Amino acid sequence: MNFFRFLIATTFFAYLVFGCTSPEKSTADTISSDSSMIPDVSAEYPPILQQALEAHGGLDRWKSFEKLEYDVYRGEELVDHQLIALNTRKVLLNNDQYTIGFDGQQVWVSPDTSAYLGSSARFYHNLQFYFFALPFVLADPGISYEQLKAREFQGKIHDGLRITYQSDVGDAANDEYHAYFDQDTHQLRVLLYTVTYFSQSPADRYSARVYGEWQTVNGLAVPLQVTSYRWENDSLGEQRGVTEYRNITFDEIPPDQSMFLMPSQATVSDR
Repeated sequence: MNFFRFLIATTFFAYLVFGCTSPEKSTADTISSDSSMIPDVSAEYPPILQQALEAHGGLDRWKSFEKLEYDVYRGEELVDHQLIALNTRKVLLNNDQYTIGFDGQQVWVSPDTSAYLGSSARFYHNLQFYFFALPFVLADPGISYEQLKAREFQGKIHDGLRITYQSDVGDAANDEYHAYFDQDTHQLRVLLYTVTYFSQSPADRYSARVYGEWQTVNGLAVPLQVTSYRWENDSLGEQRGVTEYRNITFDEIPPDQSMFLMPSQATVSDR
């Protein structure tokens, strides 16, 4: 593997996150008020999300699995193999250079944090999983929803949903997502998102990902290919890169929890 190329790709992602202009967020962009926000998943999901979950195979089907594995590729280069315990969200990522684990509390890197060439292993440990697991992770606890005005992308009309998080959710509760779903298929098509992990403050600069190809695995429609774009002038801008997810497996049997424990030689990634 060319790890120098991987380092460049990781740095490039950081540039993408912080270098893009924000979408317009005027009153005209929404067709619901603050009172339409749903505070948590004990309430009914918005119709747009309900349709999307069904179009991707159903939330019950997603919740029936305990373990997920896949390979992350950029072009023909393997980035890493990722294993996720779906109920606990513990993870194990590895390639020839590093192993990154999340034991439920700490993110650790083996042989040590210097083996991961990106800016933060804690930031990275669930990054690809979140992009892969959409729209199912939009049904997680602690999420608020607001319907957005439908808009056109690449010649098709899409329904929009704004997603925000309660203050005690995850490492970056100030993150915001605008998810747009194809009006015909109800599948996710475009995601606009902010990254607030490093600043821990709300952001008005967005990046974009376009879900171009889906594959069906165990009855679930999951992404095959996702393309990153700059978001500029309230539209998709320059293409930045393509991520592919290959060799996907779901399992109803949970993984051995001992595999997520930090090895004695590993070090913790705090931020």
